[in-house]
Amino acid sequence: MSALPPKAELKARLNGFREIMHRRNISSALITNEENVRYLSGFTGGDSALLITKNKKFILTDFRFIEEAQNTAKGFKITLEPRGIMEKAAALAKKLRQRRLAVEPGNLRMVDVKALRKFARGIKIVPENAMVGELRLFKSPWEVAQIEKGVRIQELCFQQLCAGLRDGISEREAAAYLRFLMVKAGADDQAFQVMFQIGNHSSLPHGRPTLRTLKGDAIILCDWGAKVNGYHSDLTRTFFIGRIPPQLRHIHGLVLEAQRQAIERIAPGVEFVTVDKAARDVIAKAGFGKQFGHSTGHGVGLDIHEQPSLSMRAEGVLQPGMVVTVEPGIYLPGVGGVRIEDDVLVTENGYRVLSRLSRNLRWNGENS
Repeated sequence: MSALPPKAELKARLNGFREIMHRRNISSALITNEENVRYLSGFTGGDSALLITKNKKFILTDFRFIEEAQNTAKGFKITLEPRGIMEKAAALAKKLRQRRLAVEPGNLRMVDVKALRKFARGIKIVPENAMVGELRLFKSPWEVAQIEKGVRIQELCFQQLCAGLRDGISEREAAAYLRFLMVKAGADDQAFQVMFQIGNHSSLPHGRPTLRTLKGDAIILCDWGAKVNGYHSDLTRTFFIGRIPPQLRHIHGLVLEAQRQAIERIAPGVEFVTVDKAARDVIAKAGFGKQFGHSTGHGVGLDIHEQPSLSMRAEGVLQPGMVVTVEPGIYLPGVGGVRIEDDVLVTENGYRVLSRLSRNLRWNGENS
């Protein structure tokens, strides 16, 4: 079983959520997103939800998760009947004489909304965005420690993988082996499907592993992450085996400089768009602006992609406790692509890069 957050932290999260409820004039809230359920209660199972009022808290689940709920969602009253989650929520809201029930609109299917309205007839269903997300923006020291554990695991396992790379290994084999190494080293699992892209396949920003094999000189893009106690980490390295083509060497240097410029902008009060622009300007001035089509970064935590977003359209400013990726890239179809990514914590005075892994052009498992 994954390690649970300290009791004091879970209590603080719930208190913070109730403060948000009070500020938004919410008397009761239904939490259905799996990660949000885990964040507020500690529950590590699935197919469950929370119903929270000013002074009561329930976990809505079924027989499969009774023991897990008892062990992880301490202090939450377990509700098993009636059968479905929406039926449970409606019955409970009626029993508690609630007139309004706030829900997370982005996490409910249309069929669930219809069911909730049907069974909760007489109760006003109110959509409320980012109820829990407002809290999850800021990572506690315990949360940062889980992300860092993941980073340490994935760094170690990447070095082990690189030390054993040989001609004939396929992208799928390398990706699967890296996942195996991370789980063996203590990760819950990979944070997402490992991207291990050889040769011109590296030009795909989110390429899936194929049967393509390593043969002689090659550029390799590896984007991988570890999941530890529910928290994700996320790194990307692009490196070379054998001869390094001048064009790709040049691009690697540009991406590295773009990442450096972006990271150095990170500090409390800095707008998200400022960080994105710092990376984008370096790449655009070199003539590769159209080859950098994704955002510069995103938040990481219980989800691999969560708020905030470091993009050209993002609104808001960095604040202490946020953990973001910084991952500019340049992709040339038919030639190859370069992306370099690290996880960065916003501190009271600036930033701290959580990852320590070298950004070398070459790898043999010993930072050669």
